[in-house]
Amino acid sequence: MARQNTYTQRAIERAIRAALAAGLRVTGVQPDGTVLTGARENGQAQPAAGLTPKPRLRDAREKLGVH
Repeated sequence: MARQNTYTQRAIERAIRAALAAGLRVTGVQPDGTVLTGARENGQAQPAAGLTPKPRLRDAREKLGVH
């Protein structure tokens, strides 16, 4: 007797994580294990601003004291 659904919950979770890592928005999962995705909106694609500002880039000559 063959199993009807060969996809386990872990396999579906891996597919969802892979879609999210690729920048897609998961909209649903079909009974056969297919993960449905859509393009992410531009506002959601950018990460939220951190609590600390990014460090200012410095020239190597400035660090060494040679101008």
